[in-house]
Amino acid sequence: MNHNRLLGYAHLLMAGGYLVFTLVGPWAKRGESYGVFSSDGGTGFGIVGFILAVILVILAIFRVIGRSEVVKGLGVEQLTLVVGVAAWLNLICFVVGWLPIFEYGEGRRRGVPGTGWGVVGAYFTVSQIPLLLSPLTLGIPSPSRGIKSLDDKRRQIFSSITVICGVGLILFPFLAWVTSGSVELSAFDGRSGNPTSGPRFGYLLFAIGVALVIAGLMRLRPKGLAEPGPNLLLSHCLLGAAVLALTMPVGIIISCFQRSGLDIGIGTWLTLATCVVLILLGITENKSRNAVGV
Repeated sequence: MNHNRLLGYAHLLMAGGYLVFTLVGPWAKRGESYGVFSSDGGTGFGIVGFILAVILVILAIFRVIGRSEVVKGLGVEQLTLVVGVAAWLNLICFVVGWLPIFEYGEGRRRGVPGTGWGVVGAYFTVSQIPLLLSPLTLGIPSPSRGIKSLDDKRRQIFSSITVICGVGLILFPFLAWVTSGSVELSAFDGRSGNPTSGPRFGYLLFAIGVALVIAGLMRLRPKGLAEPGPNLLLSHCLLGAAVLALTMPVGIIISCFQRSGLDIGIGTWLTLATCVVLILLGITENKSRNAVGV
């Protein structure tokens, strides 16, 4: 049994554990425990987490049976890393960004809801995929062959769009992400005496935007920008950043639809549109370069 098959079984074990913890365990404690799909529990971020868990299980099965490509230009291993990072940080965004929006309780017992053991178990299992298993998978084999280089014109177009979208991810968190009555809250706002809080993951979006702008500008240079690794290209990193950023507006949108008294702000919609553009850009570049890897 080769190392890829062993790592495939490890992926399947971690992805299966993530799916079980996501579905079975409570996500939030507000006096009582609430599960993944409850409006008082995982809500939109729970639904996103469940979808990502199913995708990770499917990808792990693909790896075990020896399938190397999901769609043209996108390998199973690279997509596993992308989805694994998104699933891992989706849990962090839920804890840091969504749970503090509504307090519960009365008097001295009033405070932020607690985190359920389902989130803790899901975090432990899914974090092993991007932190340990995927780097081993992508680092052990020899560099893949057949990956095409971009011509200068196409590289400049892709890089320019990346810079524009990166600027959007820097600016849009400052706009209204959620509204409650006359109160408009950005992705940076805390409670500050308001009955509700902003989602507070604007700093992560800001950091992603800065990274995209820097990478895009460096890639516009005549010599371009070196790839991160022989089996991990800049287009894979772009796709990973886009999918990660996408989980935040999608989680907020679903949660607001499930929860009365909370509306979706313009910043959420603009961030969603930006992430969709980045995903399409990453897929297009991967397809044009036949960037399967491993």
